[in-house]
Amino acid sequence: MGDRSRSRKSWREKLENPPKDLPKVVDGPPKWEKSFGGRRVLVPTPLLVDELIRKVPKGKLVTVEQVRERLAKDFKADSTCPLTTGIFIRIVGETAEEDLQMGKKMKGI
Repeated sequence: MGDRSRSRKSWREKLENPPKDLPKVVDGPPKWEKSFGGRRVLVPTPLLVDELIRKVPKGKLVTVEQVRERLAKDFKADSTCPLTTGIFIRIVGETAEEDLQMGKKMKGI
């Protein structure tokens, strides 16, 4: 059981302090070829996802699939892990909301 007296990390801390071993491209088993379109799968960082999302022009839409495809291409991987990418997209969004709640202007987020 965890220590309840320890405070939770803020979303900003989660965004800016990823695990030390990320990003990394992992070589998966042969069965990944069917699921991921290849065996080399990128496990990104929240900051990589944030950086890519910030490049999307105002008023334009980018899908999770497009984010994953671009990150995989940038790292010469076959695909990007859908689970971690989804988690990191949430961290990016929650960090923006946290910044708004702390009084940061929308333009700076």
